[in-house]
Order: sequence, then structure tokens, then C-alpha cells
Amino acid sequence: MREKSHRMEKVNMMLKKEISDIITHEYEAGKENFITISVVDTKADLSQADIYVSALKNEDQIVEELNKESGHIRYILGKRIRIKKTPKLIFKKDIYKLNF
Repeated sequence: MREKSHRMEKVNMMLKKEISDIITHEYEAGKENFITISVVDTKADLSQADIYVSALKNEDQIVEELNKESGHIRYILGKRIRIKKTPKLIFKKDIYKLNF
């Protein structure tokens, strides 16, 4: 696998920040639960972004709800950022989580 370019790292960071903000301020699940986006991995052609999410409560349910709302989140995201193409958002359970 190729190493991510500086541009893609910037895109991933921007998406992470904006999606976190959207979830926190636009959705009840984000207000009632502590939801964290740990990693955003966007394909080089901007067709898809895998977003790894963790939550304190009901993590599987949160991921399912976010995937159902991904089209609306993508719409809001497209209004907030200037990017050639707003990627399709795929929310996944955080695989990078550390177990203590």
C-alpha cells in the first residue's frame, strides 16, 4: 500500500474535524453520548471515506445510525468544505481502540 500524500493527510484531518463537529452539533446521538472519530481514511480519488467511530454507550447502534444518516451528513459536509468531490461516508466501528 502506498503511503498517504500530504494532500490526503490534510483532507483526512479536515474531514475528521468537520464530521466530528456535525455529529456533535446536529445529531441527538452526539449530544447524548460521547462519540469520537479516531481515524478517517479517504481513497485517493475522493470516492469514499472510511470513518472509524467509537462511543461510550451503544457503539454498534451509533455506527448503524450514522450509516443511515450518512447521506445527510455528506450533504452538510459538502456545504461546509471546498473540495472537488465530497466522498461517500462509510462509518465503521473503531478497530484502533486500545483495550485497557
